[in-house]
Amino acid sequence: MTAPPPPPPDHWHCYRWTGDRRTYDDESARRPPHLVVHNIPPNEWKQIAAASPAFTASDVPPLEVPHWLLRPARMIKATFQEPDKASAWYRDQVTDLTPAFMTDHDRDPARQAEWQTAAEDRLGWGGDVVGGWYLRGTGFASVQVVACSANRIRPTIPCPMSPQP
Repeated sequence: MTAPPPPPPDHWHCYRWTGDRRTYDDESARRPPHLVVHNIPPNEWKQIAAASPAFTASDVPPLEVPHWLLRPARMIKATFQEPDKASAWYRDQVTDLTPAFMTDHDRDPARQAEWQTAAEDRLGWGGDVVGGWYLRGTGFASVQVVACSANRIRPTIPCPMSPQP
């Protein structure tokens, strides 16, 4: 017998980071202070985040996508309750960044259409969407849409902010 699928998340929080590749490659501020391989109660997640001020204060994307939810709500760029609106935000961010992409391959409209279709599909079943691109010069950009309440990968991480009505 197959278990029923988990309920869809209540909403998605959206994050965007653009910065120097070397900053992105420095993993120290991208990981919480403890390796957690199982789900723990929400209060323990808060303790883990609080134990690492550098992790909590960093706006560089965390190594594990749901760990964005451990960061302060001020880092959220947008919040959506409908997956199609979250997908449109993702598309708009990628479109905005496209001229700065390092490679013609990443700037290719057909490739971007594939990314958008994949993003729509993933958000439609309650998943997260992650995109990262090298930019001209020494830059890197990350656009992430993270399911909240509950995230499928880390369902016990508490939400940093409720959606606005």
